[in-house]
Amino acid sequence: MSDPLEQAIRDRYDDLPAGERKIADVLLELRSELAAYSATELAARAGVSKATTARLVRRLGYSDFLEMRQQARALWKNGSPLAELPQTLNQAGSLGRHLEQDLTCLSHTIGTLQPELADKAIDLLTKAGRLWVIGFRNSHALALYTRELLVQVKPDVRLLPVMGQTVAEELSSLTADDVILALGFRRRPPVLAKILRMAWQTGAPVVLVGDPSVGDLAKWAEVTIRCLNRGASLFDSYVSAISLLNFLCSGVALALGETAQQRLHASEQLHDEFGDFEL
Repeated sequence: MSDPLEQAIRDRYDDLPAGERKIADVLLELRSELAAYSATELAARAGVSKATTARLVRRLGYSDFLEMRQQARALWKNGSPLAELPQTLNQAGSLGRHLEQDLTCLSHTIGTLQPELADKAIDLLTKAGRLWVIGFRNSHALALYTRELLVQVKPDVRLLPVMGQTVAEELSSLTADDVILALGFRRRPPVLAKILRMAWQTGAPVVLVGDPSVGDLAKWAEVTIRCLNRGASLFDSYVSAISLLNFLCSGVALALGETAQQRLHASEQLHDEFGDFEL
């Protein structure tokens, strides 16, 4: 499903004045809830004037706020399966369409990623004294996958949140020698922004991997990588995210070299001793 409003914002985002960028971030944050807000309420939420909101609306190609809101309500669904369901009930399930969309996400994400950005992320993750991998909701599954790759080659890799616990006790020990790898895919809880802001204040670098709507979260990150994740049907696709994370973790292993090899060898010895796997 096309997202003209999202695309319009992404096409112009880097060139927006500061005030209009604040409004753009609010639009990216609210998405399907946009119909519940007036232009005045959005301006107040972003901390800018109503005139600034009107200028952004016109810059995005809309005649007025009402036109933009109506289009957003129809086409921009915030990754909600409930919102997507009416659009898919009348469409026969197509494995070919599913494959085509996943390939689009993968080729766009990996094909447009700047190598120096990936290299910077790998360098930060490699040199981290202690590495925190953080993800909520669907991003938690990505965080778990990533942590399980990294812990094979690097000591002291932490996963947050811990089931049944808050993050405050864990992050109270965060230092500038630590690095946070944050998985920030929609729909994100507000606590993620608070964690990233705390990391920035502490001096701990952040590598942020998310979808195109990460918006203002990027200001707290040393590196931000956006993965296209629009699915072919109800649910978002994480094919590009998994591929990217695999690449970054492999890069860390290669950068660690002999250290990673020794850790892998020690793990294999323990696997044999414990009889962890069937032959």
